[in-house]
Amino acid sequence: MTPAPHETGALEFFAYLSTAQVALAALVLTIVRVFALQRYKAAVEAHKAVEDAGSFWAFIAEICESFLVAGVLVFFIIRPFFIQAFYIPTESMENTLMGHDTFDPTTGQTYAHAVHDRIFVNKLIYRFTNPKRGDVIVFRAPKAADSDDIALGKPLKENILIKRVIGIPGDTIQIKQVGPYDYVFRNGVQLNEYHNPKLPYSIKDPMDPSLNPNFKYGFKSPVHLGPGQYWVMGDNRNYSFDSRYWGVVTRNRIIGKAFFIFWPLNRIGFIH
Repeated sequence: MTPAPHETGALEFFAYLSTAQVALAALVLTIVRVFALQRYKAAVEAHKAVEDAGSFWAFIAEICESFLVAGVLVFFIIRPFFIQAFYIPTESMENTLMGHDTFDPTTGQTYAHAVHDRIFVNKLIYRFTNPKRGDVIVFRAPKAADSDDIALGKPLKENILIKRVIGIPGDTIQIKQVGPYDYVFRNGVQLNEYHNPKLPYSIKDPMDPSLNPNFKYGFKSPVHLGPGQYWVMGDNRNYSFDSRYWGVVTRNRIIGKAFFIFWPLNRIGFIH
């Protein structure tokens, strides 16, 4: 599958600034601030146009200082350890998180128009607890994951994906196919799914070994999850490459829990 075109708006720009870029911006702001303070001091000492030139350069210095403090707080404290923003370009988590236009074959209507939800991810929560069944998590994709299913942001050195936790350590997961449809069983009990398993397929079946060179699990026998292993799947089962395709996600690859949609305005709310 092909990810949606990546936007170049301010949210995406600031979300993907590297540490080096932030450090360079901080250096530039520092230089401008020092220059502004020197000009202000010179204006005061010369007693010339203090109200105009001096006040202007003092204002510039204050603005630079504010940006410096905000930059340090956001990029070196909040984003690495607490909360980070991402956006959704693909359909793999619909209807929970919206990416592309979405057509509902049961009604014949298109009910989303390239929404590309913007979300906040809590990066602190899993420092104190483990992911639970039903959590929507962001994680670094396993090496076997196909690069075409990039689900957050834009192509990076490591793919960053978002899926829902279906199984946790100790669970036994089995996918039973009835005709063209997949039904998920956890510990022998069929799940009350988040998706409609009978929607038409829009991609090649990721469970078909003849189509999938990275195929790992045929589900001829249940898959038991060991310590630190999680089974994840997209809510839009028919348009998601997930644990059915590349296997389990290990605990050390999990970045955080998606918990809030902050854009667009008509979709603001907590993620369930």
